[in-house]
Amino acid sequence: SSGINAEYGDKWEVQREHVEKLNIQAVVDATNNVEESIKELLITHEKIPTLIHELIALDLWKRHVLPQILDMEFNAETSFPAYVVMFYEAILIGLLEVLLYHSECCEAAGDALHDLLQYCQHKLVWLVAGEEDWREVDDAKEELVKRHKKISFDVALKCVAVVRYVGEHSKDVSLGITTRVLNTYDFPAIFAGLIDNPPWLCREDNGEWAKYDNSKWNKMSHDEVRNFSKLEGQVWIGMLQFLMSEHCQRTYQLNSSNQATILKLRAHFHPQILNQLPALVDLQRYLEELSLVSTPASRPPLILEQVPEFYTALENKSKGKWSDIAHKHYKEIFCMSKDRLKRQADKFAATYDMDVMSDLLSEPPKCENCGESAAKRCSSCQTSWYCGRECQVKHWPRHKEPCKLVTKTVKNAAKQLNKS
Repeated sequence: SSGINAEYGDKWEVQREHVEKLNIQAVVDATNNVEESIKELLITHEKIPTLIHELIALDLWKRHVLPQILDMEFNAETSFPAYVVMFYEAILIGLLEVLLYHSECCEAAGDALHDLLQYCQHKLVWLVAGEEDWREVDDAKEELVKRHKKISFDVALKCVAVVRYVGEHSKDVSLGITTRVLNTYDFPAIFAGLIDNPPWLCREDNGEWAKYDNSKWNKMSHDEVRNFSKLEGQVWIGMLQFLMSEHCQRTYQLNSSNQATILKLRAHFHPQILNQLPALVDLQRYLEELSLVSTPASRPPLILEQVPEFYTALENKSKGKWSDIAHKHYKEIFCMSKDRLKRQADKFAATYDMDVMSDLLSEPPKCENCGESAAKRCSSCQTSWYCGRECQVKHWPRHKEPCKLVTKTVKNAAKQLNKS
C-alpha cells in the first residue's frame, strides 16, 4: 500500500474496510480465547509491516494535511469521511495491539518496528506533556476537532500496550530495537512520567474524581481511584519489564535525568497497589537501592541504529507537496456528492453489521460456555454464541467486559452515521 497521502479513493476505501473487518475478528478471537487465525494470516502474507506503514502514513496526514484542511471552508454535514479516516488510525493501532501480544508478530514486523516505536514515542510524549492547544475553529469544524482529540487520546493510550509488548519480547527482536526502546526513546522514563502524572485521571471542579477506562470517563470515589485499571496495570508491568528483566538491565543506560524521573515512582507505592500487583514489591526494593547509588559513569556502546524507513521515505516523497495533497483531499473528502457520501456511509455501516461478521467464522459457532453447537447470539454485541440461556448466564461474568467493548464500538459508529 502507498498510504492515504498518495491516494484517497475507492482502492484505499476497500483496503480500509478489509482492515476493519480483520480487526473486529482479531478482537473477537482474542477476547474469546480461540485460535487466532488473523494473526497467522497476516504473518504468512507478511502484512504486519504493511499495517505499520499505513499507520505512519495516517500519522503524517494528521500532522501535515488535516491542519491545512481545517483552515478551509466546508460543510459540517460532509465531515463524516474525515472522521472515517481519523477513526482508521484507532483501528490500525488496535489491531497491532492485539497482534504484538505475540512474540512471533514482533519478529514478523522486522525493521518496521523502528517506525512503530517512533510513532509510539511521539504519542506518549504528547500524553505526558498534556493535551495540545488547538486554535479556535468555527462551529462547522468544532465537532470534527472534538472527534480528533478523542481519537488521538485513545490512540495514545493504546501505544502503552504496544510498547510494553515490544519490550516484553525484546529477546526475540534485534538489539537495535531493544536499544531504541530503552535508550533512544527512553520509554522507562516516559512510563514513569505517565505514572507520576497520569493523563487518565482527573479531578473535576466539584472535587469528584474521574478515571478514563474503556474509552470513557468514569466517576469514582477517592478510595476507588487507587484500584488498578487495565491501562495502569499495563504501565506498571511495563516498568517491571524495563527495570527488572536481566536482558533490559544489561542494555538500559541510566543517567542523572532518567534516574531522577524513575525514582519519583517511590511515592506511588502503597499497600493497595502492592496487594493488586505483588510483583511490584521487587520493583520497590530495586528503586530504594537505586536511590542509594550514584549514576554509573559508563560509556555507552557503539551501536549503529537503523533509521525509521517509512517515516523517512514518506516525508521525502511528500516534501513540498503537503499543500497540494491537502487541497486534493479537501475536494475528495469534504466535497463529496450526496450519492457518494451515502455509499460510503452504507459501506461503513456494513462493516459493523454483525450478520456479515459472522461470515468470517471459519467453522460453525460453538457455545462460549460448554463448547457445544450454538444457535443463539448475545443480543447486545452479537458476537458470542450460546446453546441456551443457562450457558449464557453462566458465561456472563467473563463476557461482560468484551461485550461492552464491542457494543460501544458499534453504537459509536452508528451515532456518527446518524450525525452525517
